[in-house]
Amino acid sequence: MKIGLRYAEPFTFATWRCAIGGLAIIPLLYVKGIAFPRIEKLPDYVFVALFQTTIMFGTMLYGMKFVTAGKTAVLLYTMPIWTILLVHYYLKEELNRSRWRGIASGCLGILCILGWDTLVHQNVSILFGESLIIIGAISWAISNIWVKRRMTTENTYMLSGIQLIIGSVGLGLLAIPTEGVFNITWTAESVYAILFTAIIASTLDFTIWFYLLKNMDINTATFSSMLVPVFGLLFDWFILGTKLDIGVVIGGILILFGIYQVSRTQRKSSE
Repeated sequence: MKIGLRYAEPFTFATWRCAIGGLAIIPLLYVKGIAFPRIEKLPDYVFVALFQTTIMFGTMLYGMKFVTAGKTAVLLYTMPIWTILLVHYYLKEELNRSRWRGIASGCLGILCILGWDTLVHQNVSILFGESLIIIGAISWAISNIWVKRRMTTENTYMLSGIQLIIGSVGLGLLAIPTEGVFNITWTAESVYAILFTAIIASTLDFTIWFYLLKNMDINTATFSSMLVPVFGLLFDWFILGTKLDIGVVIGGILILFGIYQVSRTQRKSSE
């Protein structure tokens, strides 16, 4: 995504990414003969598109203008914490001690990965970017709860594709007056960035994500995703030779412990 922002402004890049990602799934829907959603369910698709795609991608990509890619991943994947807290305080689902320990451990893990210097030495633009990314994480959490509560009977492929297409319309409405939706520097690298984030990081990832969300306990499914930034930083070290800070190691261990604490309650209840 950071590469894509070299060639297009945030709303413009997000519009193209999500629109292509949504359109890419249409041939699969046609081949599989999947019926269009019932009219009465369309407001749910619009709601998910607004929070999962328009707000989440819009705020996250705009925030990346001021924040590094690594920190963006860590902040965006605070989503599981917001999901669990919203489920507890808004939907009144009780959290036992094990899950509270998991939340605390996950929060500590994130702080370790971010590092003390990162938290202390800030400026206004970085704080603004970080705030936008956290808003995106909360928006993603709201979408997760909506899908789990109201859309578990919807086809996963249809859900993934339709919400991306509708969400891209919202992003386009933001891009047209502020950036110009066709204002992109077209190069081989920019085309690669758009297609990779559209097909792999949107179509494929969202389809898998919605499947897991519909078929797993929401707390376990979302909290497990906190491993994404940990693996991202580990791959940076292994492939690119980026220095691996001790905070990443400690943070990863704390997040793993948090996932265990959150998920073991679900295993006990299923037994």
